[in-house]
Formats: sequence, C-alpha cells, structure tokens
Amino acid sequence: MSFPAATPPSPDAPDLTPQQWHEVAAPPAELAARCRALLPHDHVLDVVELERLALAIVADESLWQPLVTEDAHRRRYRLLYEDDRIDVWVLSWMDGQGTGFHDHDQSGVGLACAQGEVVERQMLLPNGATSVHMTPGVGRQGPPGYIHSVAHVDGEPAVTIHAYSPPLVRVGQYRVDDDGILRRSIEHGRQELLDNTIAAIDPDRA
Repeated sequence: MSFPAATPPSPDAPDLTPQQWHEVAAPPAELAARCRALLPHDHVLDVVELERLALAIVADESLWQPLVTEDAHRRRYRLLYEDDRIDVWVLSWMDGQGTGFHDHDQSGVGLACAQGEVVERQMLLPNGATSVHMTPGVGRQGPPGYIHSVAHVDGEPAVTIHAYSPPLVRVGQYRVDDDGILRRSIEHGRQELLDNTIAAIDPDRA
C-alpha cells in the first residue's frame, strides 16, 4: 500500500503540524501479532465482529497503551494491525480535536473507547445531531457508508480503538462550501480528517 506525502496544514487550522506517515505505516511487530491472534477468522469481518474486536483490544491495556500519543496540536493515530481484510488503529484525542462528519466509503467500522471520553454524533435533518458519549468499554459499529463524527470530551488524551474491514482506503469528508452547499470530498484513508464548516453553521452538530 502506498501513502501520500504529508501535506501542509489547511488555512483554517494554521497551527497544525504535518502528520508523520511513518507513524501510521508500520505497526510494532509484537503488538500486531497479538492483535492478529484476536481475529475470529480469515475473511472480511462484519460490523458486529469489528465492534467485538475493538472491545477485546480495549480490555487488554498492554495492547494499545504503547501506541498512545499525547499531542495538543492534532489528533494522533497509530496503526496496530493491517492485512488485506482489516486495519486496526489506536487514536489519541486531546481538547478541541474532532473529525467532522465523514463516512468510511466501502469499509465497515467497529470502534470502542479505551480511555477518557469522546462523543459520536450523527446528523439529523433538518438540523441537530444525535450524541452518544463513549467512555471506557463503550463500543459502536457502522456499515459501509455510515456517516458520523467523533470528538474529544475528556481525558488527556482520550483513546479509542477503530477497526475497519475491508481496510480503510478512502473516506468521504462532508463540508459546506461558500455557497452553503454540502459537499463530499474523497480523502485518503490515512489522511487526518478535520472539518468544522458544518458545526459553524449548526452549533448543535459541533
């Protein structure tokens, strides 16, 4: 799998530093082997299996704690395991950090909170959003095309485990353009998501 070069920060987030791609391209061998042992079979996992996997990883702090990264400037994500059917990530969240609304294209997702607290939201029409506060041991799941956002609530850092199957190759980032039209931008699956244009229009979706 190839990876894009680190890109400069966007104009609306001038204090962010580029993500170091080597941090997300090579999981530690010993941790990856232990994660591999938790997989239920050798095929693409469904969303129930993905959530169970994320929760199983949460239950073993020694599996995810070495990949926790405290960074006040940007959300950090470290690869725990990948093969041709799944990738598994450890995400570290600090105050003010969030994804904006996005989907995972053709990948299903299972996620679980390991430390601190995050909030997952899904857009409601015509306005507002659902809110699910995730604390340690709380898991969520979503099929391909599942639209949500995740943001930090508490913990320095908060930590979540995310498992995608098939592997996360592309994501759709939802943004509002200058004319107020909602757009879906295709991003690389390992590009950091960052968008506040929807929340700026509707604070209930922040």
